[in-house]
Amino acid sequence: MRQVFLDKGVIAVKQVAEPLLDDHCVLVLVYYSFISSGTESATIQQAKESLFSNVPFKVKKVLQAVRVHGTQGALALIKGKLKGDVQTLGYSCSGQVIAAGSKVKHIHVGDWVACAGAGYANHADLVTVPEQLVVRVCDERFLKDASITTLGAIALQGIRQASLTLGETVCVVGLGLLGQLTVQLAKKSGCTVIGIDLVTDRIKMAAQLGADVVYAADDANTEQSIAFLTGHHGVDATIITASSASNELMNQAMRMTRKRGRIVIVGDVGLSISRESWYKKEIDVRIACSYGPGRYDPDYEQKGLDYPYAYVRWTQNRNMQAFVHMIETGALRINPLISQEVTLDTIDQGYESIKQRVALGIILNYHLSRSTKIASQYLPAKKYLEEKKSFKPPIKHKTRIGFVGVGGFAKIKLLPLVSKLTQVVINGIADVDIANAINVGRTYGVAKVCTLDEELFVSDEIDAVVIASPHKYHADQALKALRAGKAVFLEKPMATTFAQLMQFRALLQQYPNAPLCVDYNRSFSPFMQKIKRALMQRTTPIMVLYRINAGFIARDHWIQTELGAGRIIGEACHIVDLFCFLTDSKPVSISVESLHAQRDDLFPTDNFCTQIRFADGSVCSLLYTALGHAHVGKEYMELYVEGKTIIVDDYMKLEGHGLPSSFNEATPMQEKGHAQLLRAFFDSIRDPYFLPPISIERLEMVAEITLIIDQLACAGGGTREWHV
Repeated sequence: MRQVFLDKGVIAVKQVAEPLLDDHCVLVLVYYSFISSGTESATIQQAKESLFSNVPFKVKKVLQAVRVHGTQGALALIKGKLKGDVQTLGYSCSGQVIAAGSKVKHIHVGDWVACAGAGYANHADLVTVPEQLVVRVCDERFLKDASITTLGAIALQGIRQASLTLGETVCVVGLGLLGQLTVQLAKKSGCTVIGIDLVTDRIKMAAQLGADVVYAADDANTEQSIAFLTGHHGVDATIITASSASNELMNQAMRMTRKRGRIVIVGDVGLSISRESWYKKEIDVRIACSYGPGRYDPDYEQKGLDYPYAYVRWTQNRNMQAFVHMIETGALRINPLISQEVTLDTIDQGYESIKQRVALGIILNYHLSRSTKIASQYLPAKKYLEEKKSFKPPIKHKTRIGFVGVGGFAKIKLLPLVSKLTQVVINGIADVDIANAINVGRTYGVAKVCTLDEELFVSDEIDAVVIASPHKYHADQALKALRAGKAVFLEKPMATTFAQLMQFRALLQQYPNAPLCVDYNRSFSPFMQKIKRALMQRTTPIMVLYRINAGFIARDHWIQTELGAGRIIGEACHIVDLFCFLTDSKPVSISVESLHAQRDDLFPTDNFCTQIRFADGSVCSLLYTALGHAHVGKEYMELYVEGKTIIVDDYMKLEGHGLPSSFNEATPMQEKGHAQLLRAFFDSIRDPYFLPPISIERLEMVAEITLIIDQLACAGGGTREWHV
C-alpha cells in the first residue's frame, strides 16, 4: 500500500506493508484524509531543525544516554538519529471498515467511519485504528467532510473547557482551521463571538462563518475596541487556537478577559503569564487536551475501556460523534475550510500550499487514484508454518538474520551487537510501526522492512530471527518461527503464561534439537564466568544474595500491562537463570514474600523477595524493589561459599575475599554478557550439530520457576514445592 512520510524534512510517498489488525482495532480502507495546515506545517518545521542546533541541550542528552545505556547504546541512538528521521504524517481520515478485531463491539465491516489519532489515522491507503478513535458516518456522502473530524473534536473540546453559556461573549484568538471551527461552534452555543488574527483572508472568512466582530491582531486599537464592546468588563472567555512561542498571546488574553473569566489554551503558545493581571482578575486558565477525556489513556484507547456515560459525558469518542452529527445535520460549514483537494500523485502541491501559507486545510482524496488490494494477512493463517520444520544452517555463507520488533532494547543493545558479528548479516526487519522499521532499516542498510512477522518466517532470505517484540508475543512468534524452520534468538522472557510454556514444551519434546536460545545473558558475563570457574572445586552448597534496585515504573508503562506481563516475568527471570547456572542444580522449593501496600502505584511484582532452595543444598535469594534511589547501583550480588565471599557490584566491580588478588577486577563499563551469548548462539547454529548455549531443559525450568514466583507474588506470598 501507499503511505505518506516526512523523510528528513521532505514529503515522500512510499510503498509499505499493510498495517496489522489487533483485537481492539478496525482496518479502514481510506477514502479521504485531512491535511491540517497548522499541525503538519509545525511538524515539517521541527523536522528541518538542524541536528547541531541547541548544542548544549543535545550534549546533555548524549551524556545522559551514555550514563543510562553505555557508550555503545548512546552511539546506536545517535547513529539512528543521523540515518533515520522518517516520520508518519496524518491524524484525521475517513473511509470504510473492511475488517474488525475480535473485541470490537460497535463498529462493523462495511461501516463508513471517521478516524482520529496520530500514528493511527495516517495519510495511507489502509489504516488500523482503535475502536475508541473511530465513529460511524451514516452516509458515504458525508465522508469527505467527516475527514476533518479530528480537528472538529479538538475545537469542540476547547468549547467544552470554556464552559460557555447562552449570551456570553467569547474571543477566539487565531483564525486558522481550529479557530474557524471554534468560531462556528461558539456561535452555535449562543454566544457573541469575536475573532482575532493577523491574516486578512482568515479574518474575512471568520466574519462569513458567524463571527459577530473581527479584528486584526496587529491593530493597536484591538484591545481598546474590545473593552468598549464589552462595557469595559472584558470578554467572558478567551479561546486561544493560535500557535506561537511568544508569551504575548497569553498576556493579551489576560488583558481582554473579564475578572474571574476563563482562558482556554488549545494552541501551542508561550505560557509566561503576567502575575499581576492573573492575580487581580482571578482568571481561570485551562488547557484543552486534544479530543477530550480518554486521549492518551491506553486503557481507554487501546483496550476499549469506556468511561461511564453518567460521569464523563463527553469523552473523545463522544466528542467525535457529536461533531459528525453536526456535519450530517448541516449545522457546520466545512466546505469553506477546504482550500484544495489533492491525490497521492499530486500531494507535493498540497504541502507546497501549506508552506506558502495559502491553504487552510487540504483534502487528500484516495479513491481518485486507488490501487490498493486487500492484504493477504487478513485471511486465515497459512499451513506452511505447520509443515516446514527442518533447519538447515548456512555453513558456506553468512547467517541471514531477521529482526522481529525493533523497539528501544533492540536499537540500543541487540542491533549494534548483532551487526558487529562477522558471520552474520541483517536481511529483514518487521515492526508494527512501519516508520520505525524504515528508520532502523536505513540505519543498518536493510532493504526488506515489513509489519508482518510471518513475512520473515517464510522468507528464503532469512535463516534465523531475533525476536524482540513486546513480551506477550514472544512465545507465539518463536513457535511460528521454529515451525517455519528458522533458528530463534528470543529476547527474554520465554513465556508469559503457563499455557505458552506448555506449547513450548510440546514442540521441544517433538524437536529437542530445535535451534532456540533465550537471552538470559547474565551467566555469560565475564564476571560470572570467572565466578563459575572459582566454584568448580566446591564441595559444599552456596548462599547467594542478589539485589535489584529496579527503579519506579508507572502503572501505565507497557511493562506493567498485559503486553509486558510485569517485571518478574520480564526481568527477574535473568536472575532465576543465573541462580540455576551458579548452583548447577534443580530447585526443591520456592518461597516468595511481596510488598503489601494499600495503593495502586506500588506493585507486588515490583517489590518482592524470593528464596529458592536447590537440590544440592544451596539457597539463593533475590530482593527486587522499585522503592530505591537511582544513584544506588541497579544490581548487586554477594555469594558465600567455603569461607569465601564474592561481591559483584553492578557488573563493574568484582571482589573475591578469600581468593587470590588476581580474582579482583574493575571495568569502566558494564558487561552483562549480551555480546558473549549472541556470539555463542550464532556460532552454534552454523555447526552441523546445534549445541545450545543454554540447555533446553534449563530454559524450560527457568520459565516455570519465574511463572511460579510471579503467581506467588501476585497472591501476596507463599511457598511452592518443586516437582521432581
